[in-house]
Amino acid sequence: MKMSSKFLWRLGIWGAFMLYLALDLMVFKGPADKMARKAQGLPAKDAKTDPQLGIAARVFHRPIYLSQIDYAVDQELWAKGRKRESVSPEELRFLRNAALTDLIDQYILREKVKANRKDFPVSAREVNDAYARFIKRFKNQAELEQALKHHGFEGAKELRQRLLAQIQQQKYITSKIEDSIAVTDEAAKEWHDEHKDELTIPEQIKVQHIFLAKLENKEADALLKLREIKHQLTNGTPFSQLVTHSEDENTKRHSGNLGWIRRGRIAKDFTDAAFATPLNTPTIITTSIGWHLINVTHKKAAQPRSFEHAKNEIIIALENINRAAAVQTYRINLRKQHYRRIQIHHEVLKRDWTKLEE
Repeated sequence: MKMSSKFLWRLGIWGAFMLYLALDLMVFKGPADKMARKAQGLPAKDAKTDPQLGIAARVFHRPIYLSQIDYAVDQELWAKGRKRESVSPEELRFLRNAALTDLIDQYILREKVKANRKDFPVSAREVNDAYARFIKRFKNQAELEQALKHHGFEGAKELRQRLLAQIQQQKYITSKIEDSIAVTDEAAKEWHDEHKDELTIPEQIKVQHIFLAKLENKEADALLKLREIKHQLTNGTPFSQLVTHSEDENTKRHSGNLGWIRRGRIAKDFTDAAFATPLNTPTIITTSIGWHLINVTHKKAAQPRSFEHAKNEIIIALENINRAAAVQTYRINLRKQHYRRIQIHHEVLKRDWTKLEE
């Protein structure tokens, strides 16, 4: 059978195209290679200009800018009451690596959820609640807009979309790890038996007080006034009538009652004196902030907590521990699974701080 010249011509063009494609993909790394890598979510091999653009990493071809990483570090410092000036170069690199790891995980999860979006519906109420929690972190609208700019968000609409995506990611992760979170009664009982001392309810006392502040009173005048009030107490005047002299407005409305207190919950100089005071014996004490006339009305000795009493708290605590460990393991495994889709420019992470937006 003789092939037509037209067929041979098409076959020649096809062969030439396949040869070009093979050379592009395997040798020259040209446009076809770029398109193929992008379709697979692989980072571009010719991303030599990324450092010049301030791009510290790419995940599934998407850029992560150093400014994004520094913003995440700023938020971490802000939560701890710290500023950039307190961070050494070594700590900055550590904090940046931690922030970058978290961003990489978010990018990978975003891709995973895309393929399963219908399985994890998110209600408008869930998004509204997340949005309300987010904006509470900022003092004013200008600070919120600055944060959105750092994140690369174009207004509240995109922020809501990102929050929706985060909620979907959380639901996706939960679906993958929920089997490893559950805590049996037996495991909770074992933990209780091993930590009985930690679960003991410490000694408690119930205290009333009348307070005079050092900032408002001279010592001699304050002590004289409290001695007069103490004399009235011992002669039968109810504490609730005398508490009007107190300068502690919060407890004045409750007859000067501080409620049940434990050591370590409020100022040490107050609790040390209060726990040493006998029951129903009005006593004047001095602390760093002023003078107090206190009356200890009740005392409870330290008591061990039974398993039945502590069971629910133990199970919740252990489930939270299991959840955190399972999430961490799952995220590590995701990074290992998609390592070819992650490209990091380590030299960018060694640079000075990016500038804060005015």
